[in-house]
Amino acid sequence: MEASFKEFLARPENAAVVERQQRKEVRQALKLEERQQLETLREAVLGADFEAQRAVAPFLRTPCLRRIVQTFTNDLRGDFSGWASNPRVIEMLAAAQRVLDEGRMSEEEMEHLLLAQLKDPAHEAHADFEAKARRVARLPTDALVGALNEHLTERRRGNEHYRARRFEEALRHYTRAAAVVELVEGLSSSDQAEVDVNRVAVYNNIAAVHLAQQEYTKALEFCDKALALDAGNAKATLRRVRAVIGRHEYDAAEAGVAGIEATPGLAHEAHQLRVDLERARQRGAASEKAAFASMFQGPRALQPVA
Repeated sequence: MEASFKEFLARPENAAVVERQQRKEVRQALKLEERQQLETLREAVLGADFEAQRAVAPFLRTPCLRRIVQTFTNDLRGDFSGWASNPRVIEMLAAAQRVLDEGRMSEEEMEHLLLAQLKDPAHEAHADFEAKARRVARLPTDALVGALNEHLTERRRGNEHYRARRFEEALRHYTRAAAVVELVEGLSSSDQAEVDVNRVAVYNNIAAVHLAQQEYTKALEFCDKALALDAGNAKATLRRVRAVIGRHEYDAAEAGVAGIEATPGLAHEAHQLRVDLERARQRGAASEKAAFASMFQGPRALQPVA
């Protein structure tokens, strides 16, 4: 029976019938999936607070905007109301509705644009989008120890490459280590404190690589991430000042060096940073002077053609 059915499907004269049946099955599957999604959305809206319901109600009549609202149900923490009450998101949806009503854009184009905006780091809602979309595993102590050991293995490999000045390889291992500690959270405050200590350490590692590669803006970013978790961290503070010097932000660097000079136990580091800052200032002044002088140099004389 099975063999004869396969033979029937393989016959050229039956190709059109088979194709119609396949399309029918696909449509049925899509309709079923759409019904399930609509039911999920309905439950989320009915379970949300009144302000959230009122905010999203105008957009549920437009299919592409309804699908955007549907994505709010994907929040890993179940915070549909948080998305539905976000003023920036609602402003964006309202503007999209106006554009669609005026016929200036198709629904397909609008849906693509809205999703791209939410994923864009420059968009105001991006931080919220990233934070709520980020997967986090809350682990008991024994499982957390295993994850932290995995992170330490990557960090040690990164350290080996860093000492050998193989910075790209070091960064790859440090990034893997960071991915582990950013994924996990401890169930207790003491476990979470241990996670944060390791996050700070790997952010400092990554900042060191970027400093070595003279990527000062990236170094500054990871120093700030470390200091957000440990405001008094000496390594992050020192590396941040070095990054600011590298960016030629001398006023900010001066304030940073002065703060380190006032910190007990960092006299040697403060002296070295002071030297680095003065050298950077001198190089910057010399560069500006040369650039200014070149503005007044006449054109070079043309050499006769032989």
